Amino acid sequence: MAETTQLELVTPARTMMSAEVEMVVIPGSEGLFGVLPRHSAMLANLQRGQLEIYEGGKVTSRFMIDGGVADVSGERVIVLAERAENLDKVSAEELDLRAADASEADKDFLMAVKAAI
Repeated sequence: MAETTQLELVTPARTMMSAEVEMVVIPGSEGLFGVLPRHSAMLANLQRGQLEIYEGGKVTSRFMIDGGVADVSGERVIVLAERAENLDKVSAEELDLRAADASEADKDFLMAVKAAI
């Protein structure tokens, strides 16, 4: 069995994901970075982009995040995102409906999510 690291993806509203993963790629403010088991400790600012979760060498889940902070240790990575959407579970129609009633900042994020699906 492959080594794993504990991933926690949390927004102000809820915990989006909590799982053991082989690798996660995160959109840092200075570029994408990958976190594997036994990664050295670090704290990173995040920017809008796709967070990708890998199992068996392949992307198994994708989330669009909108800024935040990642706290990485050897055993876990905690992503505190301002906003997040599960790209595997949202439809373009649902995003259009939600954007109709959203603020400008939320509309901008929802349109970025729509472009990614």
